[in-house]
Amino acid sequence: MGERSTDFADRQDRSRDHGLFSLNRRTFSLGLAVGAFALFNPFSSSKAFAEPTSAEKQAEADEVKARLDSWRTELEEASREYHLALEAHDSALVAMDEAKARIEAAEAKITDLQSKLGNRAANMYRGGPLTFLDVLFGASSFEEFTTTWDLLNGINQENATLIEQTKTAKQEAEAAHQEYTHQEKLAAQKLAEAEKIKADAEVTVSAYETELANLNEEIKELIRKEEEAEAARQAAAAAAAANQGSNNGGGSYRGDGTGNYDVGTYNSVVEAAYSRLGCPYVWAATGPNSFDCSGLTQWCYRQVGISIPRVDTSQRAAASSILPVSEAQPGDILWMWGHVGIYIGGGQYIHAPQPGDVVRIASNMGMWQAACRY
Repeated sequence: MGERSTDFADRQDRSRDHGLFSLNRRTFSLGLAVGAFALFNPFSSSKAFAEPTSAEKQAEADEVKARLDSWRTELEEASREYHLALEAHDSALVAMDEAKARIEAAEAKITDLQSKLGNRAANMYRGGPLTFLDVLFGASSFEEFTTTWDLLNGINQENATLIEQTKTAKQEAEAAHQEYTHQEKLAAQKLAEAEKIKADAEVTVSAYETELANLNEEIKELIRKEEEAEAARQAAAAAAAANQGSNNGGGSYRGDGTGNYDVGTYNSVVEAAYSRLGCPYVWAATGPNSFDCSGLTQWCYRQVGISIPRVDTSQRAAASSILPVSEAQPGDILWMWGHVGIYIGGGQYIHAPQPGDVVRIASNMGMWQAACRY
């Protein structure tokens, strides 16, 4: 029993060391976040991409988005199956504990019963067997005969009871051993299932992230080309306007941002963002106690009396100035396809990152594509 108990404890420790129990905080949260990240079609609603996007590129983007959405559904199902497998594994471990306790109790009872039977056998050997004739001829009166006879019957019945109890205890011990072995195999099977689900999910998440990263790089390249074309158009328009005494502007970056930046108002936006630190990410939530990324930015601006649209692409389209990230000021919304955050200065921002995470401060400024001001 000691060896079985040690193996059982070691198996529990190893199952936790595999990192399976933290998957919902890491791998699946990451995968579902990428899924939510890809829900918006990057070629459908932004003014900056209305003209340069071809029908072929639109079809390609739609195909990628459909594939990402399919993977997101697959990850959600894998997450459910993973946790069911872990629950079954844990239930089997509990059943093993219960079976082990039954084995120990049955074996202790067997030891006690065998000790009692051994003592009785030794006493009978030393005293000799008591027969009916011993009782009949050894009695000096009828009353003594009946008393001795009742005692003899009681001893025989008690011995028979002890033997039957020993037999029952041995059967219980054997059944408990079989249950322990069954649950041990079941626990190993469910742990293996969970590990396979985890491994398959990690492969899917990796492919998921690669696909999205490639798409974002392609979008950045389209933005760059569009901005170059727009800059050339503006230069040509400016040259033509100079000859006519007028000036035309516009483009992916629009406005210089100086005329509509009120320090007090935007500092209040930053304060509102700070006040939500630690609130959980919940997809499609708009506050005040849980948020997704664009729900957080919308809520922060609402606190200072500025109404902005709900989703990230519309928030970009509604900005009065769209500036390079290098020109961001505290309170501006930092924007990229599928995600937004509040710039707080010093190369940092506050955002609601992904499912399973909370509103927090981050400093990965390289991922942003523009700063939006209202």
